[in-house]
Amino acid sequence: YNKTTTTKGDLPMKKAKRFTAILLAAVLLGGCGSQGVPQEDYDRVVAERNELQRENERLQKNYDTAVEDLASLQASIAIGEIKEEVVGERKEEAEPENSPAKESSVPNGGDVEILAEYTLPDSIGWYTMRFMVVKNNSSETVDISTSSLAYAEDGTMLGADDASLEALGAGCTSVFYEAFEVDGEIDHYETEMKSQKSRYYESVIQDLSYVQNDITDGAVFQVTNNGEESAEFVEGYALFFLNGELVYYETTYFTDDDSEIKPGATISKQLTSYEQFDAIEFYLTGRR
Repeated sequence: YNKTTTTKGDLPMKKAKRFTAILLAAVLLGGCGSQGVPQEDYDRVVAERNELQRENERLQKNYDTAVEDLASLQASIAIGEIKEEVVGERKEEAEPENSPAKESSVPNGGDVEILAEYTLPDSIGWYTMRFMVVKNNSSETVDISTSSLAYAEDGTMLGADDASLEALGAGCTSVFYEAFEVDGEIDHYETEMKSQKSRYYESVIQDLSYVQNDITDGAVFQVTNNGEESAEFVEGYALFFLNGELVYYETTYFTDDDSEIKPGATISKQLTSYEQFDAIEFYLTGRR
């Protein structure tokens, strides 16, 4: 579920300490140049210092962007201007006992259609992942959110989670997931799904294309931005299947140092499965 205990300041602080150490070394080497310190040692230290400075500037830029996004979201909630359109309603009764978890328990309807739904239990028993492949059948870019309860075969409630997907363009298809921290096997879900017209972002999925190059343990994906504007925070999801069942997934960002794919640019990444598979499904998310 990609949860982490690393705080926002940990990485920049470590980088800063290392940068300070390198800078001090550069000064000492410079001061001792007359005592026979090789020029190549001095040049190496200076080069590493410059690289760390560039990395520190990039991290600060990404942090500032995240802070701005959070501030925008908090502002919209505070003034109560987000209006949601309900496209799925909570089911009155649980699914039949033999209903497999991979089948959609959210009725299709409205502007958002669920094309497929897959459940992947965690191999070490921490989280059960529920992936939903969705298509926007409206003429506008929408944000999607879900709130779900997970049940065992006998109707016992096992857990709850929610999820969201931003900037899904008209006619576009993408994927998002919920992650349930449960003990036991999930049989079915009870889900409320909502959608709203995107207020802050535009879709980029319609401008993206990819080439899949299969390799022994996965695939190399080459994602191209065919639009006239930069695509931000483009993330790719590879779902690996064996005999029609989801057995593994991997995700990564297809971005440059500015967290973008520039117009006309192509970024390549390898996504690998640690389970045997015979088919791959690939989906993209992003915004601008």
